Amino acid sequence: MGGARDWLRSLWWLVLPVLCVGLFARVYYTPDEPREAALGVAMAQQDQHAVPVFGGQYFMEKPPLLYWLAGASASALGSAPAALRLPSLLYGLLTVASLALLARRAAGPRAAFVAGVAAATLLICYQVEIWLATDAPLLAGVALSLCGLFHGYTATTGRRRLWGYVAFHAGLLLAFFAKNAAGWMVPVLGFVTLVVTERRWRELARAELWLPVPVLVAAILAWVTAVAVLPDGVETLRVFFWNNLVGRAVDVGDRGAYVYTTGHLNSPGKYLLELPVYLLPWTGLVLGAVIAAVRGLGDRSLVATARRLAVGAIVPATLLLSLAATARGVYYGPAALGFALLLGLWAGEMPGVPTVVERRWLAAGAATVAVFGLLVGGLAVVAAAAPQGRSAIALVLGLVALIGMLVTTGCAWRVWRAPATDSAWWHLALGAAVAYSACAGPLYLRLNPWLDLARTASRVRAVAAAPVAVLEPDETTQAMAELYLPGHTVGAPGASSWLLVAGGGRR
Repeated sequence: MGGARDWLRSLWWLVLPVLCVGLFARVYYTPDEPREAALGVAMAQQDQHAVPVFGGQYFMEKPPLLYWLAGASASALGSAPAALRLPSLLYGLLTVASLALLARRAAGPRAAFVAGVAAATLLICYQVEIWLATDAPLLAGVALSLCGLFHGYTATTGRRRLWGYVAFHAGLLLAFFAKNAAGWMVPVLGFVTLVVTERRWRELARAELWLPVPVLVAAILAWVTAVAVLPDGVETLRVFFWNNLVGRAVDVGDRGAYVYTTGHLNSPGKYLLELPVYLLPWTGLVLGAVIAAVRGLGDRSLVATARRLAVGAIVPATLLLSLAATARGVYYGPAALGFALLLGLWAGEMPGVPTVVERRWLAAGAATVAVFGLLVGGLAVVAAAAPQGRSAIALVLGLVALIGMLVTTGCAWRVWRAPATDSAWWHLALGAAVAYSACAGPLYLRLNPWLDLARTASRVRAVAAAPVAVLEPDETTQAMAELYLPGHTVGAPGASSWLLVAGGGRR
């Protein structure tokens, strides 16, 4: 690999296909995506834009950033999955760019390349970035905040420090409007970790750190005021800030629709047990990066500071998430950015000819990348060979997946044979990107006909000779009706009566 431009150019060539395939080759997947799409379409059509409406009622679970941008995209491009997911491409690119810029400042262009690729291809980060849900803009906000924090914290001039902390607060603002104040957990704990471990108490008194705060507070208060003046606005804010924030961590004693401690129940060690899966296909290499980080935490360098920031993003968040009453894998996405950063920093520090121990770690990484590609590609080949929907297109998709498997395993084999540092990281990144694009893409396209709610809705319309009634629709049914049965009347989830989908009155 050549200079810095070659590394960064290669980063975008690898990341763009990964994100585009994951975002634009899929229909809406349940759970969550149909509901989020319906909320985005509703936001584009409703009179007030402070709170989205779902089933004729305020949807009080998340702040509206996702729905604002999805609604704007829907207004311009329609309600197809690709249209509503278009802003998610921006979230993903912002996540990758932020981690790459952080790693580049600390350890150079190779670190930027590896950290950026990892931010897009760690399995949990990839899942968050391609899923139409509030976790995608949250991840982008956290990544931007971490990048700004590191640049501001390590700046040598007041002007650069100010711009760094402006980016830090801009990321906090994005994170808040994506998923409430819980989005501040990783960047704030990362900052606290830096200050405590490096005893930089004077950083708390920096004017540049506090100058952007009034803008952050003013933006949040403007939205809170807009919500408060709505009918039942005070109750809406209570649900936002009490049930949906505190109520996900502990039982707040409420009963009704907004009780969160009864769903997605946590269990001791859940995140640690699932962590090896979250980090695929980089699991083996991340372990080596963690060991290298532990050994280098005592240094006084930009790399060591970046490692402390990564540890601050991982450890406290993992502890708090493990103690919460509710748990989902996507909650771990922001903390997983710390592992992507550690991986990039390790790659940036690795000498041109790796040591024997480093070669073993690279070989372990090659093995996990190969296994991951074989698993995803194998599922795609099996789906292509399924009797239902067998066609020439299915044959082509199976062939593409097979070629993807061969390319991924070939990249891993090259690392086994010639583990020079630059070529090893390049081939590992290429193998991971091919697994997520050439192998996963055909799998998505084969699954689409079986998971397409638009097709289901068209069949309902075709067989409904009389008005259709829906009894106690769940969120997916509600969303399907709002997206694909326009002009019909559908009740809110949990309604206790029959409601007609077409005209004719109540039955």
